Amino acid sequence: MLPRIVHPEQLQGFRLSDGDHCRLALLSTPADGDSGNSDPEAVPSLFLEIHDPCDRVPPHAHHQAAELFFVLRGQVIFHLKDRSIRSGGGDFVVVPSATLHDLENPGPGRLYLLTMLSKDEGFADALMQGIPTPLDAEDLAVLKSL
Repeated sequence: MLPRIVHPEQLQGFRLSDGDHCRLALLSTPADGDSGNSDPEAVPSLFLEIHDPCDRVPPHAHHQAAELFFVLRGQVIFHLKDRSIRSGGGDFVVVPSATLHDLENPGPGRLYLLTMLSKDEGFADALMQGIPTPLDAEDLAVLKSL
């Protein structure tokens, strides 16, 4: 497989459902990984998350995958079991597998996260079945300024 480059204007955003405000854009899926892997769901996926101010992701857990977040821009509050962690631009946060968690953007601006699931567990396919939602001019300007 040849290396590829993805420019911000080539990213396709998706929402998982009508009620979601969060936009996610896949950067790498299991299809990009080792073609010799017998279990594509065991390969990581990498995506960009964009959250508007006051957006909150519902509590969830990834049963066999750690979720790794790099805060590109903005502020985020991670809620993990009985505690909360506030993070900002440049911070790296690891949520271990099977940990119930959610996150919120307290604002005032948009939150941009680079997120990796250590095992895709079908997430990339589920996301591509979601609602296509283009990245807007503000998103592209932020991504190009990083």
